Amino acid sequence: MKQQVLIVDDEPELLLSIKSGFEKEDRFHLTTAHNGQEALDVLSRIPVDLVVTDLRMSVMDGVELLASMTKSFPKVPNIVMTAFGTRILEQHLKKAGSLEVLEKPLDIEELEQAIHRALDLHEQQNQGLAGISLANFIQIVALEKKTASVKVAHPNGKTGYLFFIDGKLIDAKYYNLVGKEAVFEMLTWKNVRLSMKKLSRPLPVPKITSEIMSLLLEAAHRKDTMREKAPLDLVKKEFIRVQQQEQKEQNQQPTGEITMAGIKDLLKKMAGEMDGVLAIQVTGMDGITIALHNPTGTDVDAFSAKFAMVMKLVEKSVDSLQGMGDFEENLVQSQNAWILTRFITSQYYVGIAVSRDGTLGNVRLVAQRYVDQLRKSLQ
Repeated sequence: MKQQVLIVDDEPELLLSIKSGFEKEDRFHLTTAHNGQEALDVLSRIPVDLVVTDLRMSVMDGVELLASMTKSFPKVPNIVMTAFGTRILEQHLKKAGSLEVLEKPLDIEELEQAIHRALDLHEQQNQGLAGISLANFIQIVALEKKTASVKVAHPNGKTGYLFFIDGKLIDAKYYNLVGKEAVFEMLTWKNVRLSMKKLSRPLPVPKITSEIMSLLLEAAHRKDTMREKAPLDLVKKEFIRVQQQEQKEQNQQPTGEITMAGIKDLLKKMAGEMDGVLAIQVTGMDGITIALHNPTGTDVDAFSAKFAMVMKLVEKSVDSLQGMGDFEENLVQSQNAWILTRFITSQYYVGIAVSRDGTLGNVRLVAQRYVDQLRKSLQ
């Protein structure tokens, strides 16, 4: 039975692009939602193994969705995707339990790998010791006088280790923390997965001398006196700060700078100098079109989603051929039209559909002449 992955984003073109990219996926099935409220409705109706959500959305944004999930669906893991992430925001999201934070525009292959990693972790939750807190398990190991190492796995993938000799906790390790500080860190984790194996020789040199009950009491005291805000409160604070900074930068842009409307005007000028243009557009590598001139009313939704993936695939193929240089242009010929796609920047390309009655050489020359202007407008 396929696993269920819920993708949450308010950009219909991006959802179409993602669904198109996973049409042949045999491990999981994709369900989509356009905002946090729709996502909660889906979660209440069907079992979901993973949520992949954007942060900036109308109706209910991604931060509000994550907060609701911690209360109503705490066992459902999540991946966050955002176009305006910062290192601080990523740190807070990871601390709040997000498995990964992906930067937009999305790379479909990177998203696929992240989803598989998250689903692997979700499957592993059925293995090892479950349904018991770390504090209680430490006491059980002590009572049983075990000589063993205990692996402590957090739902977001981070892992720590505890070392016991004859039931006495002698050391602990997590990242760059050792001893008592590592123990205190792991005792703050929720929904951990525990596994134990016999401690092999040479045995670790003891770094912890405190009795277990003393350690547990100190950890509880630290938790009670901790004044730091909840991780999702910090995510919300950073999320608002980034949006305010983005708005400030937009307000400070020179009045003469080309806007999206300006890009559309450029596309109209380009079409006016070409023969037989059916549609011309500027599209991101995430499959989202930011400007379009469509004089014939051609259906370009599928074009936007599909050709972003085509550009990525061709670019990777060209990169694998030594001495070929950078990939610049792709040309597809059909019975009734040519489709020319050309990179503007690494994240955006211009796509031009031209009838076979037009002049291809003219189209390529005009496209080349306008690329620099389009590039400046996107910087």
